[in-house]
Amino acid sequence: MANILLAHEPAIRLAFFGGMLGGMAAWETLAPRRRRAISRWTRWPGNLGIVVLNTLALRLTFPVAAVGVAAIAEERGWGLLNNVALPDWTRIIIAFLLLDLAIYLQHVMFHAVPALWRLHRMHHADLDFDVTTGARFHPVEILLSMGLKLAVVAALGAPAVAVLVFEIVLNATSMFNHANLRLPAGVDRMLRWIVVTPDMHRVHHSIVVDETNSNFGFNLPWWDRLLGTYQAQPAAGHEGMTIGLDIFRDPGQLRLDRMLVQPLVGAVGRYPINRRGHGDADDKASWIEPSALADRLGREPQPLIIDVRGPDEFAGELGHLAGARNIPLPELPQHLRDLDRFKERPVVLVCRTQMRSAKAAAMLREAGFRDVAVLRGGMVEWARRTGPARADVATRPR
Repeated sequence: MANILLAHEPAIRLAFFGGMLGGMAAWETLAPRRRRAISRWTRWPGNLGIVVLNTLALRLTFPVAAVGVAAIAEERGWGLLNNVALPDWTRIIIAFLLLDLAIYLQHVMFHAVPALWRLHRMHHADLDFDVTTGARFHPVEILLSMGLKLAVVAALGAPAVAVLVFEIVLNATSMFNHANLRLPAGVDRMLRWIVVTPDMHRVHHSIVVDETNSNFGFNLPWWDRLLGTYQAQPAAGHEGMTIGLDIFRDPGQLRLDRMLVQPLVGAVGRYPINRRGHGDADDKASWIEPSALADRLGREPQPLIIDVRGPDEFAGELGHLAGARNIPLPELPQHLRDLDRFKERPVVLVCRTQMRSAKAAAMLREAGFRDVAVLRGGMVEWARRTGPARADVATRPR
């Protein structure tokens, strides 16, 4: 039986991949957890195109895959498990568990090392969360991951059957836990003790840094619980949370060519675990979600909204919020004295995405403003959630 499985490994893996992709896509259409923010026609060409590129890159770079290395290791007596007397079933279980732990630790490493985060953030830059997100990885990350996996398989001496089963299960659970599925709350609570569920992993794709750096498991949920990286729910709730990062918010970044160059674009930002408190102005920003700002606009005290885009953007297709004062970022320093009377009032800063707003927030804090927040994702995120703003009244300072 084992020989038959190994002989047909590529066909078996392809069949499982196609079956899971089709099954999860149908399921999330019938029972979605969240309203789709961006159409599949916008996101899927890039997400599925990267799968094709990754497959070609692996075929051209590695003459044998993980199962092949495991078979060679068994034949030549390499690795720990090939040199201890254990029943076959015990070796398979141990290998499966240790391979899953290795994937968990690798995932943490890609969040901790800034250079590796640049590669991995392409996975997190998806603006929505569905089954195709589970296959969206940069080709360089895929090659590095395969190199690490081959080294672990050889050192561990994992049985070839265990590696094949692990690869199939990992592929299937990755698509399952990235799917936009609505599970009954009781079923989710029970399932997440034995497998990573969509609600559990969706937290990891939050724009909030502390949530991004949690729930690293792809398959088994135990490592997050044992090693202190488990977070049960997103603070804003699953419907209210924002998916993605605070950069690459423009839907144009979902194109395949843009995805491939994302590791080279912009600063490393505030997400890497070892970079907290280093560098960018947005590291020190306080954030307000679009839904929270919408609620706040209807209550006292009303925040002062300062839109730091240029006049053309302010009047452009994304619109602007009612009552917003338009002070372009380069002009802000000369208006600080005029704004002194608002120092005790809540201030919300707005721009297209959020980078200029974060810089403006740093200026206002240095000038003594106490309650300053930045609209998370800017007007792009506001428009994505509510449609372009329509404001009857907006002011520019005289």
